[in-house]
Amino acid sequence: MAAWKQQTLVEASVEDVWRLLADPARYPEWNAESIDVTGVPTKIEKGSTFEQTSRGPLGKSTTVFEVEQLDDLHEIKLRCQTSGYYSHWILTEARGLTFADVEMGIEPPGMVANLFRITHNKGYLRRMTEETLDNLRAALKRG
Repeated sequence: MAAWKQQTLVEASVEDVWRLLADPARYPEWNAESIDVTGVPTKIEKGSTFEQTSRGPLGKSTTVFEVEQLDDLHEIKLRCQTSGYYSHWILTEARGLTFADVEMGIEPPGMVANLFRITHNKGYLRRMTEETLDNLRAALKRG
């Protein structure tokens, strides 16, 4: 398993940050790997699934993501059902701003584990986390 964890202050309210995190249809606006998202349910709940087309170290692919954890306005964890790639966000209000504790990692299942471990190393996960946070901030500024 490889993972990268980063904590940061986002200059936006928890509600504004949550609106982006809890709406997978908006991921292409700010998620570093997301190209397209389809099949998003009207309301995201624990166990909800959707398809995401992503660009990654192995090229473009479309996979199913599942919402593994969800605590409204506080926590969301999503996992790719093929690769085991996940993102886990915990938000805390900080004087009108948002403290974000973000972890991106991979826990690959089965025989493809070694391939995913090689391509989704700590350096790759760090770059994706930093780019995603930068993109999130930019999307929040755009409104």
